[in-house]
Amino acid sequence: MAATDYSPDEIESRIAGLEEAIASGARRVTFMSAGTRREVEYNSLTDIMRALEYWKAKRPAAERPSLTTLASFSSF
Repeated sequence: MAATDYSPDEIESRIAGLEEAIASGARRVTFMSAGTRREVEYNSLTDIMRALEYWKAKRPAAERPSLTTLASFSSF
C-alpha cells in the first residue's frame, strides 16, 4: 500500500472523527492510522469542514452517496 492509499476503514474512521468534532464543537480530532492513534487539532470549524470534504472524496466511488437529483413536473 502506498503512503497515499488508505483503507476504507481508515477513511471512515477519519470521517467519523471529523463529524463527531463538528457535532460537539471540538477542534481536536482523534483517529487510528496504520494501527497508531493520532490526533490533529484544527484552527477552525472551516478547517474541519474542509478536511471532512477531503476525506469524503477519498471514499471509494461505490461507497459515495449518489449525487443524482430526480425532478418531475406536471401541469394543471
